[in-house]
Amino acid sequence: MLRTPRFVAATAVVALLGLLFVPAVIAEESDNDCRRLDMEVICTVAPSKIVLVGDPFTVNATVRNTGDMALANVTLALRGADGVTQVGSEDLMIRITKLEPNETREITRRFVSDEPGERRVSASAREERGWAAAGCYCGVLIKGLPAIQLEMIDVDINRKPKGIFEMGETFIYILTVENDVGTALTPDLKVVWTLPEHLEFVAGTGDRGATISGSGRSAESSSFVLRPNQKQNFELSVKCVGVPKRNLTQARCSVVTSEGAVELATETESTTLKPAKQ
Repeated sequence: MLRTPRFVAATAVVALLGLLFVPAVIAEESDNDCRRLDMEVICTVAPSKIVLVGDPFTVNATVRNTGDMALANVTLALRGADGVTQVGSEDLMIRITKLEPNETREITRRFVSDEPGERRVSASAREERGWAAAGCYCGVLIKGLPAIQLEMIDVDINRKPKGIFEMGETFIYILTVENDVGTALTPDLKVVWTLPEHLEFVAGTGDRGATISGSGRSAESSSFVLRPNQKQNFELSVKCVGVPKRNLTQARCSVVTSEGAVELATETESTTLKPAKQ
């Protein structure tokens, strides 16, 4: 009976020691949480995301270590999709020996496409051990190239070629605008005529609903669009109000974009003017 208290006391001591050691084990496990390994890739296109067929564009890919551990032997690469080829012979990938947390590296290369439509260049990065990887793509719209051709001739009021007109006579400039062998629809266009001091605007017409307005020495058409190989015709009536010293004068027309007035093509036509017969 005297041994029983000793056994109970020993058991109580062991239990107390066990409780003392439990927090230490939990604390040790909380210090062993997994570290985070991650990366992101961003892709951009310059000068813009809309490019003409055959015009080179630049793609930049940037990889960033978004984790909290250094990454080793990271490969950052660019690759053109179908219809997109590289300009030049530089390697389309770089190898990064070490990429610290929040550190960035980039690769920049030039590409070109000879086919209209939406095109892509993919960007990707991967750590050699496979602990982190990321990718994205750059989208670019390749627009076909309009090929504007102009032809302007002068004819009499019966639309017969003449080339020599007298003081006070009214005659016509016939203009044909064509998207000749272009690969895409043109933007909104308009024609602007500039007349020499010896000629004066009278009236103007156009086919496919186009109109012409003007006064004095200038005239302008309404806007129009041309599909590949489509034509737009105009007739500009003018009056001879003066005769140059050497009898030769010149009218000029320009095809410009309706927005921004970017000049795409020009044409001139020389005409002989002479005094009226007595």
